[in-house]
Amino acid sequence: MMHRKRINCFGSSCQLAFFALPAEAEQLTGIAIKELQRLEAKFSSYHPESLISRINQSAGTGCTTALDAEARSLFEFVNALWDESTHLFDPTTHLLQNCYDDQGQLKATEEQIKAMLKLVGWSQLQLTDDGALLPQKGMLLDLNSCIRPYALDSVRRRLVKEGVQNALIEMAHDAVTIGKQPDGANWLLGVRHPMGNRTAINRIKLNNKGFAMRGDFERRIRFNQENFGRGLSPVDGYPVPGMLSVSVVADSCLDACGAASIARLKTEQAAINWLQNLGLPWMAIDRELRCHGPLAPG
Repeated sequence: MMHRKRINCFGSSCQLAFFALPAEAEQLTGIAIKELQRLEAKFSSYHPESLISRINQSAGTGCTTALDAEARSLFEFVNALWDESTHLFDPTTHLLQNCYDDQGQLKATEEQIKAMLKLVGWSQLQLTDDGALLPQKGMLLDLNSCIRPYALDSVRRRLVKEGVQNALIEMAHDAVTIGKQPDGANWLLGVRHPMGNRTAINRIKLNNKGFAMRGDFERRIRFNQENFGRGLSPVDGYPVPGMLSVSVVADSCLDACGAASIARLKTEQAAINWLQNLGLPWMAIDRELRCHGPLAPG
C-alpha cells in the first residue's frame, strides 16, 4: 500500500511516498522524519542552534566551532565544488542576496556591493583540527542547497536498511527514489517547459536515482535588459551569465546537486560541453528560455 506524508523541513515542503504494510508505515515514517529533523537541527541555517548558525554567530569573534566527521565530509564536498567551479560556487555569497529585491531588481549601490564583497569568500573560512571559523563579523555561510540533497540521500539509506524497496523522497528542487513502484511503473517527476503554459510538463523517469535542479527560470533576474539566474558572483556581486537552471539525474541526489550547481555557474556553452562530458542525463534552460540536453522536451 502507498503511504504519503508531507512535512516542512529546511524551509521547504518535503514529501515521503513509499510502499509498506500498514503495520510498518508509521515506524518507517518516523525513521524518515527523525533523520530529516536531525540533519535540519544540525546543519540548517534556518535553525538558530545548528552548526552553521553557530559558525555564523561566532563570525569575527575568533571562536572556533567544532566539526565532527559528518560535518567535515560535507565541508570537503563544498570545497570540491568551490574548486571545480573555479571558485564561483561560494556559500558565503548568500549575503549578496540582500542587494536584490524579491523581483530580482538591484537595490544596492555599487559602493554597498563593494562593501559586502569584503565579507564574501569561501577561501576566508578557516578549517583547522579544532573546527571552523569565519574571521570577519557579518560573514555568513548557507549550505542548505547541499544539505537538502544530503538529507534525502541519508533518508534513502535509512529506508533501504529497513527493507524498503519502493520509495520517493522529494524536497524543493531535489528528489531521490528507491527502485520502481511495486507494479513496475516508473517514478516520474514533472518539469515545466519555460515556453509552454503552466500545465505543459516534461516527465522525467527517476528510478533508483537522485535528481537536483539548481536555478529557477521563473525567478530570473532582469539586469541590463538581459535574463540572468540568481547565482551571484563572489567576485563582483553581479549575476553570473550562465544557464537560468540546470537539472541533473545521478546515482545520488548529492551527486546530482554537485553537477547542477557547477554547470549553472559556467557560461552557457561551457556548461553544455561540461555536462555532455559528464555523461549524466541533464536539462538546462538558457537565458533565452531555450531547453538543452537529453532530458529536454522533444
